Amino acid sequence: MIFRPYEVYIAIRFLIKGKFQTLLLFAGIALGVAIQFFLNSLIGGLQLSLIERTVGTSPHIIILPPEEMPTPIIAEPGQIFDFKKAPVIFDKEILLWEQYVEWLKKQPNLKAVCPVATGQGFIERNGTDLAVSIKGLDQEQGAIIYKFDKNLVTGEISLSGEAVLIGSVLADKLQLGPGDRVFIRNNRGSGNFFTVSGIIDLGSALANSIVFMSLERGRSFLSLTGINMIEIQIQDVFQAEKLASSWREEFTRVKVESWQERNRELLTALRSQSSSSNLIQFFVLFAISLGIASVLGISAIQKSKQLGILKAIGVDNRGAARIFLIQGLALGLGGSLTGIIIGYALSIFFINVFGTGTFNLQLEASNFILPAILAIVISALASLSPARKAARLSPIEVIRYG
Repeated sequence: MIFRPYEVYIAIRFLIKGKFQTLLLFAGIALGVAIQFFLNSLIGGLQLSLIERTVGTSPHIIILPPEEMPTPIIAEPGQIFDFKKAPVIFDKEILLWEQYVEWLKKQPNLKAVCPVATGQGFIERNGTDLAVSIKGLDQEQGAIIYKFDKNLVTGEISLSGEAVLIGSVLADKLQLGPGDRVFIRNNRGSGNFFTVSGIIDLGSALANSIVFMSLERGRSFLSLTGINMIEIQIQDVFQAEKLASSWREEFTRVKVESWQERNRELLTALRSQSSSSNLIQFFVLFAISLGIASVLGISAIQKSKQLGILKAIGVDNRGAARIFLIQGLALGLGGSLTGIIIGYALSIFFINVFGTGTFNLQLEASNFILPAILAIVISALASLSPARKAARLSPIEVIRYG
């Protein structure tokens, strides 16, 4: 649609003439866009923070032994043995885990593939016993999943020999530090002394009650022939369930779980947050559109005599309609740009006042581009009704009856 210069000039003159109404509409659009920008940034930052706290220092996909013992299958003479569909479980262990790990490491978009030997036990010091989760893992791959370097409180990252990493909760309760010796018992009652190499803080009391040791030491300490699980982190956390679904078809003798499956309540809460945010934004846009339509509708009636004169000197119906469409677009564009500035300033103020200790705002381009585009489109649509009224005006009747 091409706007003629005189149509733009007349539309701007109408807006300036009714400057008080124009200012109110302009402010309404700007505040609406600013609220949507800030709300999107706030909700997006909160959701990213919740996801990071949930799966940032934990596996995105876990391969586990099945819940029931599979029926043993013996390969026929000359038959190729398929480890992905083979009976690899004995006493809740994955026996052919090396082949699984080797296959997984060849897959694209995986950050870490970590075999894990895990079990329950007790840690003892100075007559105090505390229940702990024992986790033996590959140090290099485990450091990626649990971010040992980032979460190290004191000491060093070492799982060689009898060295262990312990959570900050255990360290505080037992007054442990790097270099201290501690006795750990497994669930079978036997135990050994270990040396604390470092203290880590994984963010939750449950995670901070874990004792990490090397994979081989964990397997021997827990008397495992194989391993209990394989923990995996991927590049895109939201692709975990899709990837897990494809692996379930590949691996028929093990159980594959994604973080979405293990955190259904969190996903439900996140969806509810998004739905509430979208509902609020809908009503904000709806209120804006009603305001624009009503004010421009009144303007069409107030300016009917001027429009009649314009149509009498040659402005056609489409030209009269475009005058109001230009007003709607001008209000939407100007209000959106102002709203983006206000929303960004509000976000910066929020960050400076409240800090980023709890969560960060998600200041992404999509958070202000989409509300701005919607506001412009809604403003244009809201101007269609008064534009039709202007197009239907009869210049003779308007001039005669004024």
